[in-house]
Amino acid sequence: MNPRERLLAALRGRPVDRVPLVLEGFHYANGNNIKDPGMREIFERIGAQLHFFHECPAFVNRYLVTPPQRLRETGREERNGETITTTEIDTPKGPLTAVTGCNRQSNTTWTLKYPVESLDDIEKIRSVPWELPAGLRPPDPARRPPSFAGRGIVHSGVSSPFVCVAGMMPYEYFLRLCATERELLHELTHTCLERIISILDVVLAGGTVEYVWMGGCEWLTPPMGSHALYEELVQHYEKAVIDRIHAGGALSHIHCHGNVRSTLELAIERGGDFFEPVEPPPDGDITLAEAKTLARGRITLGGNIEARLLENEDEGAVEAAARRAFEGGRFRMVLQTTAGPLAAVTPRMLRNYHRLVDVWEELSPAD
Repeated sequence: MNPRERLLAALRGRPVDRVPLVLEGFHYANGNNIKDPGMREIFERIGAQLHFFHECPAFVNRYLVTPPQRLRETGREERNGETITTTEIDTPKGPLTAVTGCNRQSNTTWTLKYPVESLDDIEKIRSVPWELPAGLRPPDPARRPPSFAGRGIVHSGVSSPFVCVAGMMPYEYFLRLCATERELLHELTHTCLERIISILDVVLAGGTVEYVWMGGCEWLTPPMGSHALYEELVQHYEKAVIDRIHAGGALSHIHCHGNVRSTLELAIERGGDFFEPVEPPPDGDITLAEAKTLARGRITLGGNIEARLLENEDEGAVEAAARRAFEGGRFRMVLQTTAGPLAAVTPRMLRNYHRLVDVWEELSPAD
């Protein structure tokens, strides 16, 4: 099987010739644009066995899924190697401002100022008339790269509807509203659900998107939120999104860090095809073997190689983690790192990546 066939089969619960290997940060159609020497060495060794995503943008933001044509960049500056961007949201009731920072080396973005900080701000952003994002369209098969047939997967991504509400305000304020304005949060989450569904109606038209990533439910995975709050603001809304993904012929990917022991069953109930990362203690609260037992083959699980192991530990620790990942069987399993290199690949990281690949080749040789 080629990497494309292998991953899609594993996510559908079908037999595979070997466990799919997913190295986050290495989803390249080819290695021509890889500048980091360490990353290039790893890709030259294993890139032919890794899938890549051919993207179909969905333009779903975490500002109430506000149409991106209503967002305007008003400032950008470089500060200590970081890019600080100011964005203005045009609303009928007055502008809102967001400020984000981005570290180019780690490709990590964080919020310095949220656009919503009060109930008045909520009324402003919800007053923006809804319209589909400019440029939204289904993927064009004619634009697929030459290597698509063996390694490419047509991919799109959205966020959990509730996180498109939570993401527009400080998290502490969101939790306060969970206690004081629960009905309002449901109204806003339902608005985001409707907008995401209308976007998927376009993206999934024609049945050419094969795989839809959805992130955000980790924002309420205990202890971030109570189990009851997770069920209330995640389960119904994400199930509706997953149902639409399946109706369009695509697979659904639920991305969720943290303590997932108490919520994995819910992810299965709402119909997810792929759930990752399953993180063992101390980063999470369940081993991949335990998760396999709980799942009983009803969902494909990804894990459990922590980025911190690859960056900070030795080859022995990485090998042990990789071997533990195979415990409990190979069915509906993906061997996956939790994040890509967050900095330049050091000699230690290079050795660790090679050892990870060594173990994969040993424990899951091609049939």
